[in-house]
Amino acid sequence: MKLNARIFIATAAVLIAMTSVAPVDAGEQKSALEDSRVVEVLAMVDGGLSSKIIWAKIHDIGSFPELSGTDLVYLKERGVPDNALVRMIELEQAAAPAPAVPAAPAMVPPVTAPVPQIPGDTGTIRVVIKRPFMITYYEVAVDGEILAQHGKLWEGMSEPGHILKRPSKVGKRKDTMITALETDVTPGSHDVAVGFAVTWVEDDSDHNEFGKYNQEFYVNRGVRAVAADDDHEGEWGTKTAIACDVQPGQTCVVTATLEKRAPTGLGGLPIYSVSYQTTID
Repeated sequence: MKLNARIFIATAAVLIAMTSVAPVDAGEQKSALEDSRVVEVLAMVDGGLSSKIIWAKIHDIGSFPELSGTDLVYLKERGVPDNALVRMIELEQAAAPAPAVPAAPAMVPPVTAPVPQIPGDTGTIRVVIKRPFMITYYEVAVDGEILAQHGKLWEGMSEPGHILKRPSKVGKRKDTMITALETDVTPGSHDVAVGFAVTWVEDDSDHNEFGKYNQEFYVNRGVRAVAADDDHEGEWGTKTAIACDVQPGQTCVVTATLEKRAPTGLGGLPIYSVSYQTTID
């Protein structure tokens, strides 16, 4: 009888321990918006990348967590483009676990499913900027659309007697080669153009009337990758471009060399331009 009582007590203790395990609180599960893949998309949006680049990187990521309607509204409000949201939903469905398949009978060789082919093979354009002098801004356009830019086009004038913030440079002096863009494109010929700016601060001391405080203003000089018909003031050189003929699976590497010619013997400011060279990998 004592032995049976001990068995009963031990069994009861096990049952109590099993029933005392607290269920997992659903509220403690990680939100889809905190997933590193979603965070990466928001970082690209905040960085000002174009919808084409964001869509391409989402395709490379390959899968996304399940996004609720509330999650999609939040991402839309944060600036994620509609085509990027659609691709995230498609990859979310593609990443869903497939239904369980019964094991194949013994002695039957396994069947290897064909690898799905991605429709529409693409090529790649890579743009490398060779910078022999310091710049404050660059931009890269493909077929007239700016797909990459870095730095800032500084504009404006100070209040009388005040100074402006000095423009920051792009990269370090020793970094003379910059990979500015790498993007997938449809096969065929594409126009690639690189622009840049060198910005400094001047003042109106040469034109200021006696007894008045000087004012400082930004001066932009360089070349634009697109026609300079926007609101960015400056003295821009002639826009140039080069054609990249890309076939499926190929990479067209464009090396854009920034050039600066000294002013003439009569004085003046430097003349800026861009020259190009292409290779196919």
